[in-house]
Amino acid sequence: MAVAKLEELQRLVGEGEDADFDKIISITKGFLASDEKDLEMLRCQVIANILKEDYWAAVKLIDRYPNHKKSFSFHLLYCYYQLKQNDKAMKIAQGTQDKLKTKGFWHVQAQLYRRVGKSEEASEIYKNHFISKKARMAGESGSEIRANYIACLSDFDPQKATEYGDKLDGKHTYAVAYNLAAPLAACGRIGRAEEMLGKAMELCKEEYKDDKEELEQEMESNHLMKGYLAMLSGNTGDAQKILMKLVESKQDPIRAGAILNLLHISNGSGGDSMDLAKTLGTISTNNLSNQQKKAAEVNQCLMMIKKRSYKDQAAAFEALKRKYPGSEYPPLSFASQLFKDKKGTEQAERVLKQWIQESSNCDECRIALASLYLSQKKSKEGIEALLGLGGNLLNQPGVVGTLVRLYNSLGLISESGKILDNALAYWKSKEEKGVVCSEVNVLKAANAHAKYKLKEYKEAASMYQELANQTGDLQYISGVVASASHYDLSLAEKFAKKLPGLSKADPELDAISIEALPKTAGGTVAAAVTSDAGGDTKMIQKRKKKRKKRLPKNYNPEDTPDPERWLPKWERSYNKRGRGKRNRNKQMRGPQGGAVRADLAEKLDKSAKPDNVEDVKADVKKKPPVAPKKSNRDKRRAKKKKRR
Repeated sequence: MAVAKLEELQRLVGEGEDADFDKIISITKGFLASDEKDLEMLRCQVIANILKEDYWAAVKLIDRYPNHKKSFSFHLLYCYYQLKQNDKAMKIAQGTQDKLKTKGFWHVQAQLYRRVGKSEEASEIYKNHFISKKARMAGESGSEIRANYIACLSDFDPQKATEYGDKLDGKHTYAVAYNLAAPLAACGRIGRAEEMLGKAMELCKEEYKDDKEELEQEMESNHLMKGYLAMLSGNTGDAQKILMKLVESKQDPIRAGAILNLLHISNGSGGDSMDLAKTLGTISTNNLSNQQKKAAEVNQCLMMIKKRSYKDQAAAFEALKRKYPGSEYPPLSFASQLFKDKKGTEQAERVLKQWIQESSNCDECRIALASLYLSQKKSKEGIEALLGLGGNLLNQPGVVGTLVRLYNSLGLISESGKILDNALAYWKSKEEKGVVCSEVNVLKAANAHAKYKLKEYKEAASMYQELANQTGDLQYISGVVASASHYDLSLAEKFAKKLPGLSKADPELDAISIEALPKTAGGTVAAAVTSDAGGDTKMIQKRKKKRKKRLPKNYNPEDTPDPERWLPKWERSYNKRGRGKRNRNKQMRGPQGGAVRADLAEKLDKSAKPDNVEDVKADVKKKPPVAPKKSNRDKRRAKKKKRR
């Protein structure tokens, strides 16, 4: 009986994926009931449950035999990965010794790392255990590994992903061609990305021609990428047509991707955007990638906070904190809306500071807070916010450059030098592990410049020398010359010889004689010196410019000019219109000491004053009184009285 069951089991196992897994499970249960230590039957039953996609049954079966758990570490890892129990899967992956891990184990671990956002670690696994010459895999498994490796690289270094794809020399499978489209687009090579996507769609039709359901699902992914590329190239109309068809997809990642791209195109405005955001909130995040989850969280936060009163916004913020515990997007969305609605930067600053104090995941909030401070020209507070970033972010070239600029604006050049020293030390330690910073030379050049300003010439010269030997750039060679000239003239002369002369720099440039240059005195050119054939020098006077004289309008040289032409017309003697009224009380014109009327001069002349004052008073009494002049208004009134 047992022999017959064993033969039947062997026959079923030989059928592979087409076998009756329920029959296999029932047979193995009978063998395990008679002998619990039968490891082969236990393994056979676990594999049958996995192939049946009953992963929880496989996990429970392994848990029933704790002594054999180490033998089933790969099976547990695979089951937890499929069940999306990432924490339990990570515990198994990190708790298993490397020497006990098989190729399959490393493959699942790399996929797990990428799922939880550790794409760099996943790429290292693929590189060391699959891509390298010693561990290279061929066939279908090799193409799958290459596709996964490109996907991991595109998450953090699209340029490296495209470089690896170019090395494949056109030997692309469907998965490789599809995964290359995204990094090509990220590097700005939209045309090449569209070409690669077209190739991927052709290969997809060939690969899945016998499975219509699988073909439809894969083609939806291709159309999502096509809409994304159309959006990047500016064809928003075509992109919207493609993406709107995918909103009704049965696949959650496709629906979420289409909605997120549509929201990006509409910039979150319009009634359709609100409806799309509501639809996005109904999609389960279990099947979404990390980037899609983050984008979905951001859109949900913005839509819940947007267009509400401050109290409603605060309530929505608290609800979002409960919905997405540990996520930075609720405080970032709340703070950005406060700043946008002009509620005051103080409230936005308070929200960000509170989150930084309460949460360990606060790097993006620190960057937002630093931006807020810098918009208010608060350099010291901005520096403090940036200095709280983690090691990787703090040493990124963009952050380092911002800190250096802020320190230099405050006159703290020594502090900017320390920041550059720390950044260089950090990236040197990374280089030892195989991680290269593309802008490390920029950091070295900035550090050398800071050392030179601080008069640390030896350090500056050594940095410039390293850069000059590495790149041969004339800027760095001149930096060596300038720095070394302060302490080592031989080194300065050595590098000065590498600088091109004037004749080499421009062969058409002739030597200029100093004597031939014009001599200047007081900012004006006096004369130029030339020599004739006999060697005698001659002074050449500068030509005087001939300017045409400007003459008045209707000028006649025979007529004498009007002496009163400089006076306004209404003050000229021959202008009688209204002149009497205007100048009747005016006694003189011109500066002090000018001509005075003769009768007034006699009165003002004190030298002609008589000695006897009484005689003068008598003469005044003899004169008849002069009636005051009547104004025109008084004259008109007098005429009216006479008529009456």
